[in-house]
Amino acid sequence: MASSSNAASRRSLRPHTTPNVRENLRRERERLLARQAHLEELAAPINEVAGKLAKIDALHDSKASAAERRIEQLMKNRDKRLEKIRAEFEEKIAAARAEADQIDDSLTPEEQEQEDALLLDYARAIVAFTNDASVAELASVLGVSAREAKTIAGQAKADLESTGVAAREAADPAPPVAAEQSAAEPASIAS
Repeated sequence: MASSSNAASRRSLRPHTTPNVRENLRRERERLLARQAHLEELAAPINEVAGKLAKIDALHDSKASAAERRIEQLMKNRDKRLEKIRAEFEEKIAAARAEADQIDDSLTPEEQEQEDALLLDYARAIVAFTNDASVAELASVLGVSAREAKTIAGQAKADLESTGVAAREAADPAPPVAAEQSAAEPASIAS
């Protein structure tokens, strides 16, 4: 019996006839198909798991996209509500401004008279204070700078002069409102 290497060498010396080539191609095709079937059989569990994973991924993606759609819907609803609230408040603000424009904020004659009297008393008190104290002390009492205190003292003197009240009268420590109150107190005590 010939060795396998001798048989192989004899086969290689045979002429490659067409039937032999066809047979060899058929056998090679069968081997390839068998190998492919075997590989497909081996790959079946991989493909099965990959399919299941793809389904899970699709489910996860659909849940994530549903959550994103929900978030987008909530944001749209929020924006609509904010716009509606903004519009309502703009209307309310416009109505309040219109109402404020219609309100007569001028003082009544009684209120004006009372304000003038209080301003006169304030000017008298400032002048009386500056007669006995310095401008720096007035500044500390009013909580302003010395320059502003000097301006306030000068304005108070000018206001008193314009109303015809003499600076001597302003030096009286009891302003008219306080004098009226002190005059009313003894009468109430007597009764």
